[in-house]
Amino acid sequence: MENRLKYKIHQYADAVQNFEESLSIDFNKYPEVVIDSLKSGRVQKFKFCVELLWKTIKIYLWEINGIDSKSPKIVVKDFFNLDNCSVQEYEKLIEMLNDRNKLSHIYSKEQFEEIYNRVVQTLPVFLKVKKVLL
Repeated sequence: MENRLKYKIHQYADAVQNFEESLSIDFNKYPEVVIDSLKSGRVQKFKFCVELLWKTIKIYLWEINGIDSKSPKIVVKDFFNLDNCSVQEYEKLIEMLNDRNKLSHIYSKEQFEEIYNRVVQTLPVFLKVKKVLL
């Protein structure tokens, strides 16, 4: 395995661990203003993980399988086509990419909360991808 791939996998694993730790925070201990900031922090960590996820898979596909995927969704599709994830995980990965993109254009609290409720459910997919990459 190339050093570049090892480095990217390490970065991804660290980001997922950081995201996982943020999910362990008990919101019951904090006032609403702090909870809002904690949610925003989780979403930032999610976006960072998604970005590292597809870029790490892209390098993995190239270095391990000789596949040169260009876009995030094609990267995920190629990863799926190699039987690295289930149909449900593939669909979740695509949803995660879509949510990451939508988060840059959210202008209402309702939209944010809708995506946030999905974001906090993504850890199992991040961990599955980590397991495949390692």
